[in-house]
Amino acid sequence: MKRREISPAALPAVGQPLAGGFFAGRLFFNGAEHALIDAGQDFGCEARWWDHDGPRPRIHGATCRYDGLANTLAMANEGSTIAKKVLGMNVRGTWGWYIPSIEELQLMRTNLLQLPDWFEGHARQPQGFQCSHDYWSSTQKNHAATAWCMTMMPWCVPYSNWVSHCKGIRPVKSLVIKQGAFVHEPVSDIATNVAVSELPRFSRDNPAISEVLERFINEDSGRFYGRADDLVAALAEVRP
Repeated sequence: MKRREISPAALPAVGQPLAGGFFAGRLFFNGAEHALIDAGQDFGCEARWWDHDGPRPRIHGATCRYDGLANTLAMANEGSTIAKKVLGMNVRGTWGWYIPSIEELQLMRTNLLQLPDWFEGHARQPQGFQCSHDYWSSTQKNHAATAWCMTMMPWCVPYSNWVSHCKGIRPVKSLVIKQGAFVHEPVSDIATNVAVSELPRFSRDNPAISEVLERFINEDSGRFYGRADDLVAALAEVRP
């Protein structure tokens, strides 16, 4: 299952319709930034993370804290009934849904629960977005036969539980954001990229200039620290 790409310019406000669901925010993982999309509805009933008899499983491919799709696929490959059902869901005529990772659940809790329509404590729910249950994530705890879960309330934090327990399932999907790399090389605040030593009208032998530069430039590495506005303001106070 491959994620579609989307331009940042096409992203709506949080909570607004997108790709058959509702935009929940941006999350960085696997070297790219992703747009998380909430289905706007629960799976339909509470379910067990693992519904087979016998020893509780340790699915090594389902321990990612960020990539819920990879986790859900690993669960399905090991025979998880709920994972297979969610992967096969059609919501508003769209496919590609999966069980969210624990960090995806946390992003939803952080962003969506600020919107009244997603919080059970508010009466205004015209579209039935109630999102306040205790939900399974697709993230299994490392070296344990438990999985991470979280109650979708503003003050709640993740915890782990036995995979045989029943909890809510909140399907999501994600799109890769085409542009605007999340990780980039550090840059200075000097937009013109002109070396400080090449600034016009100042003599490099001026003690006042040297004192200002010492405050902003590390003499060992030669790197600039601070903000360009502060440097310009300090230099403006020095007479040539």
